[in-house]
Amino acid sequence: MAKSSTLRTRRGAEAQPDSPKEGGWGIVVVIAAHLSLVIQYGLLRSGGVMYLSWKEDFDTNDKETAAVQSIFSSMSCFSGLPAGVLTERFGCRVSGMVGGILTFIGLLCSYWVTDIYQLYITVSIIGAGIGIGYSSAVVAVAIYFKRKYKIAHAIAISGNGMGMMATPPIFQFLLENFGWRGTFLIASAIAANIVTLSALFRPIRATRKSRGNLHSKHQHLAVKETGDMSNDDQNSEENYRHSDDVLQLQTVGLPAEPDKTPNSSTGYASLTTDSRNSNPILKLLRRLASSLGFHLFVKSYRFFLLCVIQVEFNIAYMGVSLYLVPCAQSVGVAPSSAAILLSILGVGSLLGRLGNGLLVSWKLSAEHVTAILMALAGSSVLLLNFESYYIFAIASFLHGFATGFFYAIVIVLTRQFVGVRKLAVGLGLFQIFSGIGVILGPLLAGWILDLTGDSYQTVFYVGSAVYFICAAQLLILPLLRRVEPGIDISPADV
Repeated sequence: MAKSSTLRTRRGAEAQPDSPKEGGWGIVVVIAAHLSLVIQYGLLRSGGVMYLSWKEDFDTNDKETAAVQSIFSSMSCFSGLPAGVLTERFGCRVSGMVGGILTFIGLLCSYWVTDIYQLYITVSIIGAGIGIGYSSAVVAVAIYFKRKYKIAHAIAISGNGMGMMATPPIFQFLLENFGWRGTFLIASAIAANIVTLSALFRPIRATRKSRGNLHSKHQHLAVKETGDMSNDDQNSEENYRHSDDVLQLQTVGLPAEPDKTPNSSTGYASLTTDSRNSNPILKLLRRLASSLGFHLFVKSYRFFLLCVIQVEFNIAYMGVSLYLVPCAQSVGVAPSSAAILLSILGVGSLLGRLGNGLLVSWKLSAEHVTAILMALAGSSVLLLNFESYYIFAIASFLHGFATGFFYAIVIVLTRQFVGVRKLAVGLGLFQIFSGIGVILGPLLAGWILDLTGDSYQTVFYVGSAVYFICAAQLLILPLLRRVEPGIDISPADV
């Protein structure tokens, strides 16, 4: 019996796949993720620059024109769940390259659209590609880093702020010289680089040397002993087969699920207490719900509330960012100077995303700090009601800093609430809720604008109120930890 126990321990140790060192190729992954997000987020947040061009070219009202940005951004969010499933099945490299190809095709086809409805279709393709590419970049960084994840994530996600800072002036220059169609054509060539950058998301492969030694030792022990395999040896054999499954899952590039059922080589837990008496349809629905991650809402109330906050946040953020440039132009600001406001917002967002890693490293309460910055975002939006370019610039910076911090910290909180094994699916669900807010934000803002006779101040008042509501809800997150069932996650994820 002692010999069998020693055999199981030795086999379990040798079959364990090698963990990636935090460094080396992981640095390349962080840089590639950063540059990929620069391109993706730059495209995603430059709709305000071309808003008036779309409105004049297609002769549409504010609500119809705002729907372009709404569909564009919402598709990048709604594609999050398919992106999570795609990433779990084929790895970050394949899913990132698929996202880059879709983005390139959508931008290229936008050059030939003749009406606003065709533009709706092409921007939905662009948004889907950006959503898939975004998910693969974020998950790739999470796979390669454990102890230093928060710092690595902050560096990678700062690409969003860098894209917001650099892209609007470039798009404004291209718009003045080539029109919005030529701008999309040139942007398609830039977006093609996402495919190359995603190819650098190399999957983590376990060494096969330990597996060969394991086979030889197993054969040697089988000859040496009596030839009759005991129950303990059978359990050891099952554990060995499960370790093979772990190695195969690791070659895809994602952490493997732990074995939740004794003597099971599939790595899946039973969904019912008695599978013989269960309803096959109900069992299938439960398995589907578990695969899509819906059980995360039941086990983590904090994750569910975070998703609700994301809906409200994006309603306010999309309305404010979409009408920032048109509002500045309505008070006499030159188009080139108005586009600079988005760059200032991008600078603030970049510093907010980098500051997120610094503040979290100081062991401050992430929920409380985020609530304070959310209140800062609401206050900055109120400043936009003063018709002064300098106040616009200050408000844009503060708004970018606060929202950039939030966009960065929510991914860290999601990883903390659901764990790294469910991060891809958790981010997919989170992105769907984000998409609901993204699609409602511009539409509600355009509806308010049409209703009030182009009153941008009303849009900003409503957006500010929503931010303050989000700040109050963030203070509830620590309280929910005491009552939620919780999810079994690694201590390194906390």
